[in-house]
Amino acid sequence: MPTQLIKLEDFKDLKPIECPTRGMINFPCVICKECDIGAVMLTFSEGVLIETTVNSVLIHLSLDIKDNQAFEKQALKALKANISKIVPYVQKGDWEEGDLTIMITDEKKDDETMIKHINNFLVEFQIEWRKLAIEANRMVRDWSERIAKQISLKYFKELSDQRR
Repeated sequence: MPTQLIKLEDFKDLKPIECPTRGMINFPCVICKECDIGAVMLTFSEGVLIETTVNSVLIHLSLDIKDNQAFEKQALKALKANISKIVPYVQKGDWEEGDLTIMITDEKKDDETMIKHINNFLVEFQIEWRKLAIEANRMVRDWSERIAKQISLKYFKELSDQRR
């Protein structure tokens, strides 16, 4: 589990650039990666991959997805899509299945409150994810049992009666 993963100083060198590929705007190099300006430096530690460029950073938090748990992957994808609507730093796309990604740009590099919130999230969410995945699995199991009973009563009442 990451501990005190990022500090404001980690981003002090982020600066806006004129992107030659995207029409001279300050587009996040960590997403574009199409020219030498946006060279990426990788750092990996405790289930976290950090991609740093001249004007932006992606922080990929690896989450515990059980093998062959397509449902957990789908639940995480849906959760990320909804979180990203509310928290603009969270990316809805996948770097790798089973991760959650946060982007910091040069425009937000000095926001101490944001860095504090991201740190708390990174430290706590890996633990919280396992509980959320279990809850999602339980909810789907309960739903499927309830719907199975409804279907059996609607379409197969005689079979249900015979089993009693």
